[in-house]
Amino acid sequence: MFGAAQARLKSEVFSELATMVGAGVSIGESLSAVAEDMEHGQMASVLSEMGMQVSSGSSLTDAMRRHPKLFRPVTVSMIEVGEEGGRLENALKSAADYHERDFELRHLLTRETAYPIILFAVIIFIWPVANFIRIWLTDSFFPALLGLLLTLLLMFVFIVIPLGGLVLALRAYSRTEQGRGALERLELKIPIIGNVISKLSLARFCRALASLYSSGVFMGNSLRLAAEACGNRAIETELAAGVAEVEGGGKLSEALEASPLIPRMVVRMLRTGEDTGEVDQMAHRVADHFEEEAQTAIKQMAVSVTPLAVLIAGVIVLLMAISFYTGAYPGLLDLK
Repeated sequence: MFGAAQARLKSEVFSELATMVGAGVSIGESLSAVAEDMEHGQMASVLSEMGMQVSSGSSLTDAMRRHPKLFRPVTVSMIEVGEEGGRLENALKSAADYHERDFELRHLLTRETAYPIILFAVIIFIWPVANFIRIWLTDSFFPALLGLLLTLLLMFVFIVIPLGGLVLALRAYSRTEQGRGALERLELKIPIIGNVISKLSLARFCRALASLYSSGVFMGNSLRLAAEACGNRAIETELAAGVAEVEGGGKLSEALEASPLIPRMVVRMLRTGEDTGEVDQMAHRVADHFEEEAQTAIKQMAVSVTPLAVLIAGVIVLLMAISFYTGAYPGLLDLK
């Protein structure tokens, strides 16, 4: 859920590759060895294929570019700079750390939202199931079962199918450039959820920026790739607005200062890093700051949503209790 497992897998792969390369094993042999130790799956087959390509003379960067769905431009750029500069082990460690941080955020999002999601799923089925039990107790099993099946059928026809059609339509719309931008701008305006998306996007942006710059990628290119890695097209456009300024010789702090998304404290921290020549260290501190804010936003969302779900469930249970004792609120299909 939310890509946490994939992020952890990538972190483990790059960490193992860094260890083997540091021990003197060639990158081609390392890729093949890691693939052999993995369970059969997409990653294992891709690594095995990459191992043969690298052993045949291809660079690791070129091999990774053949699988854009598995390796994002951020990771490829880290490896490319490390490969060209003779610091492949360090680049692999940076990629492993980047994906480990990404995993921690995704895992936190999964863990904190699991209970509200389960609770909302229970809310959807609590009415037909409770109505089934009521009819069974007051009449017999088969009318109750028939009522339950017909209720579920109506829910499928009038709720599941329309919602499924809406999801498919939105997914098709999001595949267009205009559609993706419009939908992701809309996401930021959703109460509670929009704040979480904003914090997560900024955390990913800052961690990618810090990892890229620490790996030796030029600041202009780091800014562009980090903006692409944030995960939201509206925020990406806002953050990437300063790329031309940075590539023209401007400072990162000045480029980000124009963005309303970046707090003034962060701009001052980056400016201090530029003045002291410790931009990479300051960038990592900024990334830590935004990741802490993202974690806080996720926990606040879970705290806010859970009571609402409990309240809705309580109201439904109350109505069902009234229905059972008075018959004032019959079920959707009462076949007594």
